[in-house]
Amino acid sequence: MTPSILCSSCSYQLPGTENVAVSSDSLTEEIRQRTRMRGSLSWAPPRFQIIFTVQPTHRRSEVVASQHFLCAGCGTEVEPRYIKKLRYCEYLGRYFCDCCHSGSEAVIPGRVLSCWDFGRYPVSDFSKQLLDSVWQQPLFDLTCVGKNLYSKVKELDRFREVQDQLLGIKKLLKACRLSQSVLAELEHLPAHLREQSNLFSMDDLQKVKKGQLVPQAKAVLQSAITHVENCELCLARGFICEFCREKDIIFPFQTDICKRCPECKACFHKKCFVVKKCPKCARIQSRKDRRNESMKSDT
Repeated sequence: MTPSILCSSCSYQLPGTENVAVSSDSLTEEIRQRTRMRGSLSWAPPRFQIIFTVQPTHRRSEVVASQHFLCAGCGTEVEPRYIKKLRYCEYLGRYFCDCCHSGSEAVIPGRVLSCWDFGRYPVSDFSKQLLDSVWQQPLFDLTCVGKNLYSKVKELDRFREVQDQLLGIKKLLKACRLSQSVLAELEHLPAHLREQSNLFSMDDLQKVKKGQLVPQAKAVLQSAITHVENCELCLARGFICEFCREKDIIFPFQTDICKRCPECKACFHKKCFVVKKCPKCARIQSRKDRRNESMKSDT
């Protein structure tokens, strides 16, 4: 039976050492490697996590003490007199030795979401690799994190307006067999921006910051509108405002001039629509009343 390997400073069995043979010549090195990969009671390696907030500011001595005077990356012990040589990671809020922190810099998601700050800050090598790997992934739902960004950043709010129109007109285009070229233009936008509002990657937000994303989305929207205005199949799916009876055809995606009835989803001019006086709802209710009266007379 293989004996358990115990840590010399405590009575707990180290994780991952259950099957280590005592007779092995490389016993010490194997224990060290397994401990470094799995962690110990006082240290664990950084884990993959998306942090949406800015790390609070604390004194270096307090943070290093909370790390038990160990490098947050590799667990190497650091004497108190050498803590000034440790490097701070703005993403994880921990201190690392120079082997685990080579001085790389990265955009911190928490700073973008809280104050629209795209500055590059020092991060550990682990954090740099993590942030680079998720840079283009749509992980940030602005209805859950960064809720105030739309009110703070006008360009982002403009993109939301354009995106809402794109999502609306896309439904119309997908029902039209003549819209392949316009749908192909729509494909130039990232897939998540074509499918869902409020969901962004860091790359998307930086493009908004640089003034690149809104013009691109507007160009696609204009192509789509031009198609709809000149396509008989699409025009046939439009609405006539039943309040004013004007001849212009309106569509749900025209959010600046169009108002949809929350009940029947019919479209009207914003200036014409009167709550609880929707003509289509009135017709629907009238048919229901006649049907109910007919059923009563039959009984």
